Amino acid sequence: MFDNLRTKILTVIFAGAILIAIDGSTISPILESIQQSFGVSESVITWIFNMEILFLLLSTPIMAKLSDKYGRKNIYVLNAALFLVGTLTVSFSQSFEMLLIGRALQGIGAVLSVLAITIIGDYFDETRGTILGAFGVIIALVYALGPAISGFLVNFGWHWVFIINIPVAAIVVLLGYYLLPESKKSEKYATFDWKGMIFLGIAIATIAYFIFNLSGQASTTLQYSLLGIFILALVIFWWVERKALEPILPIGLLKKRDTLIASVVTLVGYLAMAGTYYFSTFASMAFSLSYSTAAYMILPMTIASLITTPVVGKLLDKIGAKPIMVVGGVLTAIGMIIMSYSSSLYLFAVSLVLIGIGNASIVGNALYYIFLDETGKSERASGQALLNILLNTGSLLGGAILGSALDFSASGTSSFRHVYLYLAVVYVVLTLLSLGLRGKLSGGEKTVEG
Repeated sequence: MFDNLRTKILTVIFAGAILIAIDGSTISPILESIQQSFGVSESVITWIFNMEILFLLLSTPIMAKLSDKYGRKNIYVLNAALFLVGTLTVSFSQSFEMLLIGRALQGIGAVLSVLAITIIGDYFDETRGTILGAFGVIIALVYALGPAISGFLVNFGWHWVFIINIPVAAIVVLLGYYLLPESKKSEKYATFDWKGMIFLGIAIATIAYFIFNLSGQASTTLQYSLLGIFILALVIFWWVERKALEPILPIGLLKKRDTLIASVVTLVGYLAMAGTYYFSTFASMAFSLSYSTAAYMILPMTIASLITTPVVGKLLDKIGAKPIMVVGGVLTAIGMIIMSYSSSLYLFAVSLVLIGIGNASIVGNALYYIFLDETGKSERASGQALLNILLNTGSLLGGAILGSALDFSASGTSSFRHVYLYLAVVYVVLTLLSLGLRGKLSGGEKTVEG
């Protein structure tokens, strides 16, 4: 009976993974079509991404805490329904403003991916790593297919790229409602930490807007003001949370060695991983390849990551996160060094394989595994919310910082080589940090509730 319950749960969360991956992988190829359709500028069209990311960051701690109080099923289904409404709004939008409203709703709904990992932690103990590995492979496969799907559907109009997700979202809502175990309302959470959420929201909004404008779209005065507001809001949030009976984010986790190390590795690691965004551009410039040919050169990293992800999942259940992250950090650092000095396509491909294996190990499911292992059921969702905020903030910062540090002119390959050499140093530091992890805990030492 319990195995049957687990099968139902996996059906729901894997369907949700497909939903979010389709949305995330099919947008880029249709940006130009949407831009022409609504007649907006290049700076404005980026808000198709920004709006979803911003509302994902803002809603993650709220939805996570609500799932602790009202149960996983209720909030998972709510998020899936919001994603469905957002997809409908985007699909049939007649104005750019309406499209952005739909993207905001999709951002809120996308929290279901955070809840999915929380549910894995609730119902899977000895096989968490294996399930996380399968979850990651599904997302990676859909991401690999997404651009091809988008490129085909855009021939019929960009709306169809979103319309294709409507039945998928509807299926996730129905599966969640009928297959997830019934939610039980927790009496532990008598109040909601609105003070903490307000200041956290201000901090998230200001740092996100600061990052969005790092490319030079805003004045220096505005940027400094945003940074100042972020720091002030973060300090007040920290002060409020220390006194809150039921904090919106479990900042107490940062007092634990493993979760503190995992948090730093998440923020810095995803900042460094933004370097992978520019591999095809570097290949095109360094080896005089067309952009379409250079895009295919990334396949070794994609394949290596796909193969490594389920292997890492299995190993997490057997040996824990520490050795996996240490080896992953070393491999990624070596890969970055080889890429920095690569003078042939062969060396470039070797570096991609090492980076694919390494990143899947040090900044992959091992981080989720640590947080699941270190949190009980009552704070598991909030712990994943904290991890998700750090992850997305690191990705945004990395894309903006590295994008401004690279020279995309015809003679700019030296800037790429220098950046990848610096990133190798970053991965060495992350490896040293990973050595500080305690390693796999015995069953009696794990924090398990429910």
